[in-house]
Amino acid sequence: MTPTVGGVCWIDLGVADIDTATAFYRRLFGWTVADPDDTGYRIALLHGHPVAAFGPAEDPGPPYWTVYVETGDITAGVAAAEAAGGTVVAAPEAAGDAGVAAIVRSPHGIPISLWQPGNHLGTYLAREHGALAGVDLRMDPEKSAPFLRLAFGWQVHPDSTIVHSARIVATWSAGPTALRPTPWLVRFHVTDVPATRDRALELGATPVLEEPGTLIDPTGAAFALTAI
Repeated sequence: MTPTVGGVCWIDLGVADIDTATAFYRRLFGWTVADPDDTGYRIALLHGHPVAAFGPAEDPGPPYWTVYVETGDITAGVAAAEAAGGTVVAAPEAAGDAGVAAIVRSPHGIPISLWQPGNHLGTYLAREHGALAGVDLRMDPEKSAPFLRLAFGWQVHPDSTIVHSARIVATWSAGPTALRPTPWLVRFHVTDVPATRDRALELGATPVLEEPGTLIDPTGAAFALTAI
């Protein structure tokens, strides 16, 4: 299954030590990681389907998973974010024939990457070990919900879900984001959470005591596990 407009469609990890990152996720999830392109970007595959990517870090500080939201018209999407009070961090730019990317930031600091697909339709969505299970957004709902609604048509619900076109596109949790360099937390499907968590620790991950269920990979990026 491929993503739909208004939903999370792709994730990638900007990291200085790409070799360590790819080795960790390969061994944990069974991903196959393609050779780098001219920019150092490497696509990770699960059963031949793209699930994520790794690229050179563009920001100083700890690495983090970037979350992309699919749009059918990236120019209109950026304009809607600006009209809702957001700022443009990176204007729309083509990534070859793969698609067009842009980055906006909400008035309260939430970074959101937009993706208008070309040849690259996004991540492989399946209830399989190693596939993307979803994303969680740490935020203050009273402050951020109006922007998300106006910019993306996202409805923030009291049950901790974020909905677009009657489909859950993310979950949200209240609280500070000081423990992470981004308010986004990616979650991956696994067949056995305790066993996979133990395997992650064996491979060099560390638990976040203040956030039960969250792990830090050997390069410093946060992620979580969800049972299929």
